[in-house]
Amino acid sequence: MKLIFRYKNKDRNELEDLITEAYKDVSAQFQSELDDLCVRVHNNKKDFNKQIGRETESWHVASATKGEVDIMHFDAFEKETSHKKEDFLPILKHEITHLFIEKITRDKAVPKWLSEGLSSYVSKQYKNIKHPVYVEENFCEKLGTPAGWDKHSNYYAYNTAALFVGFLAEKYSLNKLIELLSNINKNYFYPDFIKKFETVFGKTLNETEKIFVNEINK
Repeated sequence: MKLIFRYKNKDRNELEDLITEAYKDVSAQFQSELDDLCVRVHNNKKDFNKQIGRETESWHVASATKGEVDIMHFDAFEKETSHKKEDFLPILKHEITHLFIEKITRDKAVPKWLSEGLSSYVSKQYKNIKHPVYVEENFCEKLGTPAGWDKHSNYYAYNTAALFVGFLAEKYSLNKLIELLSNINKNYFYPDFIKKFETVFGKTLNETEKIFVNEINK
């Protein structure tokens, strides 16, 4: 893997070590490598927004696509965002995971709950969720599209997706989730996706959702 690191301040070595640590952890979990990884670290929200090309919410501190990660410097997290400094490494892992998902799916339309949930699981961002979570019936269908995800993102989307993907990974293995990603269709259509899910996991998605809800209520 070729690493391209765009940053020039005095703590460059510290940041490069964090990037290397994050990449190695994610790569080991996927048992795979990226061809190239470009990481740009931005010192403030203004520079980050300029790179992204739009104004972003206070929680939005990183983005990843096509082998490239843009992320704000950890010192800017507490100054300009809703994140803490120690969130930097998990968020970096989260974004690198998105790049591995892109590599596996080759630009196919991945359900949002699967993409965000897997990135949260691999980065261990939501490993210790202890507060009550509101889980709607048929949540995978509701959280599959960008529109559905955005509708629920301020309420329960990230927590539900992370917990559900964690449940799948621990009950069936991360390799099963990778197999699912490898077999999804180019265009996302829920009735087709649930058939793929049942083929990989041997249970319907609806049945699996109910088992998951019972598990988190124990």
